[in-house]
Amino acid sequence: MSSALQTESQVTKKARTRAVTLATLGNVMEWYDFTVYGFLALAISANFFPGSDPNAALLSTFAVFGVGFVARPVGAFILGPLVDSKGRKFVMLLSMLLMAAGSLLVGIAPTYAQIGLLAPAIIVLGRLFQGFSAGGEFGSSAVFLVEWATPKRRGLFGSFHQVATYGGLLTGVIVVAVLTSILGPAQMQAWGWRIPFMFGAFLAVMVLYLRRRVEETPVFSDSDQTESSQDSGALSQSNDRTQLSSVKGFFLTIGITALWAVTSFVTINYMPTFTSKFAGINQQEALWATCIGCFLAVVLFPLAGHLSDRFGRRPFILGSAIAYVVLSVPLFLLIVNGRSLLTVIVAQGLFALPTAAIAGVGTATVTELFALRRRGVLVSIATAIAVTVFGGFGGFITTLLIEATGSPISAAYYVVGVALITLVAALAMPELGKNELRR
Repeated sequence: MSSALQTESQVTKKARTRAVTLATLGNVMEWYDFTVYGFLALAISANFFPGSDPNAALLSTFAVFGVGFVARPVGAFILGPLVDSKGRKFVMLLSMLLMAAGSLLVGIAPTYAQIGLLAPAIIVLGRLFQGFSAGGEFGSSAVFLVEWATPKRRGLFGSFHQVATYGGLLTGVIVVAVLTSILGPAQMQAWGWRIPFMFGAFLAVMVLYLRRRVEETPVFSDSDQTESSQDSGALSQSNDRTQLSSVKGFFLTIGITALWAVTSFVTINYMPTFTSKFAGINQQEALWATCIGCFLAVVLFPLAGHLSDRFGRRPFILGSAIAYVVLSVPLFLLIVNGRSLLTVIVAQGLFALPTAAIAGVGTATVTELFALRRRGVLVSIATAIAVTVFGGFGGFITTLLIEATGSPISAAYYVVGVALITLVAALAMPELGKNELRR
């Protein structure tokens, strides 16, 4: 038996539970901080991008939201190699510190009325901090969770990466919805929008302290002792059918992550803005409808991950891609034509099903595509590129399409186009999850 396998067999259930719990809690706060900006787009637009054309101001707001995603590949290129050299835990701690700094900067930024053009510049800087942080966090935490799993539970353990990511989204929706209910839209726009950012910065510091207590993954800790044979362990074992080159795995990861990113940053993060503008419901109702859809997805992630450990990852990714191709236009039509809270809730609930299918298995899938030696950097860079290109500017692209065509339904065509890309990647990927593969 290899040293790596001995180390894995000695890991206690308590140690696994502790590692997964603290990593998941940290991810919740990380992604709350990163995504809450999208739920406050209308307030930020009024305070930092004032103008006579509200659509132009909203475009500017989402463009800055996208700036955070532009910084993600930069963060991945710089922090990704550290995931493989310094360790998964090291990058997770560093990224949390950077995210807290970015959130605090946005929360205390003076408005355009107070300091003019310097105000949006400060917001951009805060988003750059957050994006750089997210570029290292996504890959390091994804690999961390999957490497802590036993061979037959990687899908389940990996699903908690998305429980945390969407849990951060859900936390952001709830915080903004509650504050809007208490303060009212006027006070929320005037100063209440700052509270979620400052709250997030405080919690990020608290989680940073807790994360210091978590242990490094057994696979990585043992890698120095087994470097000459590190492709022989539980997550690097691979039969000929599933052995992939790094290049093929890299492009498959981009293709798989494309729709995965759109499911979170278009059908959830952008949806409150979309429904409040085009579905005839107020901003508060739009936020609560998104809460329901997001909560349903979070509940389903572990189920999807668990089932993928039995039946493989590919059926879930294929099924999600096909569902988004078929359902996107009808569900956007339902939202726009139904013009009621009930129809928005129904649409959000139906979107949650294919979202859970791909996001629940995505973390394990992209981690299993690579061997240990370069897993951290390749997962970080590939996912950062895909999230930036397809997800980060999703709100901006859909807003631009709607303005150019005059039809709110054009947002659905963007989702369908990205789903087709993921469908091709799903058809090209090897089957994963049924066997013990790569370490």
